[in-house]
Amino acid sequence: GKGEMATLLRHARRLAAAGAMSARASTRCAQGFEDATTSLARSATAARISAMTSRRRAHATAGAAVAADDEHLLQSVVKVFTVHSSPNYFQPWQNKPQRETSGSGVVVAAPVPGGVGILTNAHVVADQTFVQLRRHGSSVKHRARVHAVGHACDLAVLAVDDPSFWAEGSATTHPPAPLALGKTPHLQDQVTVVGFPQGGDNLSITSGVVSRIELTNYAHGAAQLLAIQLDAAINPGNSGGPALGADGAVVGLAFQNLANADNIGYVIPTPIIRRFLEDVEDDWKAAATHMPRPRTKPGQAVLTAQEKEEEKAIHHAGFCSLGIKCQPTDNPAMRQYLGMEGEETGVLITEVLELGPAAGHLKKDDVLMEVDGKKVANDGTVSFRGWERVAFDYLISLKRPGETVETKIRRKVAKGGEESRGGTKESESRSDGDDTGETEAFTASFAVKPRAPLVPVHQYDRLPSYYVYAGLVFSPLTQPHLQEFGDDWFNTAPRRLVDRALNDHPTSPGQEVVILSQVLADEVNAGYQGMHDLEVRAVNGREVKSLRELKAEVERGTGA
Repeated sequence: GKGEMATLLRHARRLAAAGAMSARASTRCAQGFEDATTSLARSATAARISAMTSRRRAHATAGAAVAADDEHLLQSVVKVFTVHSSPNYFQPWQNKPQRETSGSGVVVAAPVPGGVGILTNAHVVADQTFVQLRRHGSSVKHRARVHAVGHACDLAVLAVDDPSFWAEGSATTHPPAPLALGKTPHLQDQVTVVGFPQGGDNLSITSGVVSRIELTNYAHGAAQLLAIQLDAAINPGNSGGPALGADGAVVGLAFQNLANADNIGYVIPTPIIRRFLEDVEDDWKAAATHMPRPRTKPGQAVLTAQEKEEEKAIHHAGFCSLGIKCQPTDNPAMRQYLGMEGEETGVLITEVLELGPAAGHLKKDDVLMEVDGKKVANDGTVSFRGWERVAFDYLISLKRPGETVETKIRRKVAKGGEESRGGTKESESRSDGDDTGETEAFTASFAVKPRAPLVPVHQYDRLPSYYVYAGLVFSPLTQPHLQEFGDDWFNTAPRRLVDRALNDHPTSPGQEVVILSQVLADEVNAGYQGMHDLEVRAVNGREVKSLRELKAEVERGTGA
């Protein structure tokens, strides 16, 4: 018994020793595999960092060479001097005192006489009364005129009729040549911003990298359009200056920065610029204002009627939209309720504007799944350059008025098969018992156009309309009128007017919100002096939807 027990113990010790050796070997193998994997990962990361660093150095070297050493290129950047005179919306018969500002601009091929103009920001020349340009390295200012302006996209084209501006001089040996428009840069691409910011009078050159590309709120025109975010400093005065890529092409136009943040600037990308220039060219040809001769002759004090007509700037109509409001469909229960099948994605349409391009084609509670063949995600974005994403509105913003958009939607089928596929009028709100619970997917195509707001967001370059009767001052409601209440006008202006401006939409063409702006005290209106900023909905019992209708009703009632 003792011998067998000893034999068993020896076998147990041998098995334990073999197991320990096997465990140590396995541990060493695993450790070796882990070390090899870590080494490979580190090598790959190092390779990526090395490639990224090389790319940055290449961009930086090329950008520095373009910005600092190319005298021909720098001659194409100009400083813009502007005198502004804005209306006083509380007293619309007079303007505010003049003020002077400066900005930047760049010479590009543009639809102007001679085919070359100055591209700058609309806010640089908004409400202008006098504009001058000065070339880099020159002390001479030249008169310029606004040829076209688009306040929604914050772009403007200036024309210079003075031949000496385009000629070589003693101070500038190279005449300004138009710079080419490049492609939209990629993330982490090096960009050089050239302009005339505050803090000095000479040309300034800064650089940064592209940190973000997405739809951004344009502060000047309150439009949501594509923009490039840079980590370069963009200060007042930089506006209108070009952002240059490594090859010297213009990849964008500096136009705004982020308040209360350091070194976060925004650039208008070339797709928006090209769309603006194409629209200007069409409008210019349609207006037949492209006569190849100077508009204003030196020493000419009075313009002829034809020259005054040609002096009028072309106003860009704006960018198109679908005229709908949407809600994300991130919730699985919501997608199931809407009948979305499999891998389908999209957004829920919560409102269709009566005068919008989608009216009669899309309906409330439809699911918008595709726009021009691009799938709309549950958060409302579409693919952009393959691996980036932007809001689907970007696809619509690139279309010109009258162009067709093709959408794919999913809609609930009404009882009796009465649901139509676009064009047939139907109530936009249905109770739970109005549908069968079944849905169907189909396409709907229609032409797009810019959205007409009930309350205009801006009124640049135009005088406000008003009508005075018995000391009562009537005018259409505009956001500039509300902005007269101060920077915090959202809270300080009359709440009902703010709500009308931000949330309501027109239901008939040309509709306006008419207000009693103020009362000029007189014996005839005694007792009404304290009335101001009140909406006028009817005159003598008749509804009025514009200032023109109000004037007509007042004159009809008084027999004027």
